[in-house]
Amino acid sequence: MTPEEVAALLAYVAELDPRTANATAAEAVAQLSRWCELLQDVPATAPDGWDAAATVRRHVAESPFPILAVDITRPWAAHRRSLLARHTDPRPAVDPDNVAAYQAAIRAQRQAVATGQAVPSSSRELTGGPHPSVAGQLGVGRALPAGAAEQLAPFRPVRAAREAAARAGHPDALTVACEWCRASAGEPCRRRTHRGTEQAGTWHRRKTPHPSRVEAAAIRPAEHAA
Repeated sequence: MTPEEVAALLAYVAELDPRTANATAAEAVAQLSRWCELLQDVPATAPDGWDAAATVRRHVAESPFPILAVDITRPWAAHRRSLLARHTDPRPAVDPDNVAAYQAAIRAQRQAVATGQAVPSSSRELTGGPHPSVAGQLGVGRALPAGAAEQLAPFRPVRAAREAAARAGHPDALTVACEWCRASAGEPCRRRTHRGTEQAGTWHRRKTPHPSRVEAAAIRPAEHAA
């Protein structure tokens, strides 16, 4: 802050908290000198909500003690760290082969953010999906073409069985738990094997659900309808 900004801030402090008012002109000059020394690197306002006057108002409202210059410098230091933590050093418009100029441009960007003269440049975050303007071109949400689904069927037999049941108008057996193999709803049925070199009792996924599970899935809609 400039000396004029510091003087205006001190006047605001005295207005909110008369205890801080100086008795003599000499005391006021000494206080202004101290505050100018401590607040020379603190901006009056900065991006992302920093306002020195608001910091003064908050301190007077919440603290029983008269405000000191450090009660402004410390919150600013925390705010500055937050700004720099979100800054990702975007590539400056400088030839990267010119190392000295490139480094100087990066330092200038950081200095501008640290002094409140520029907003931090953050990387774009991942979203839940593509922008609506391009989602249609990417085919997001569309079912696989019939030919692709047929070619993938041997590699995902459980899904293929569910799709075949849906096409035939049969209920989806995986919507209910299986009482035979104890598979929970949403999980494919399983079986145990005792053959070959496999350990006795090893579980394997079944390509198709147990008949009792299919019957249970068929009964469930009828019960809800009743």
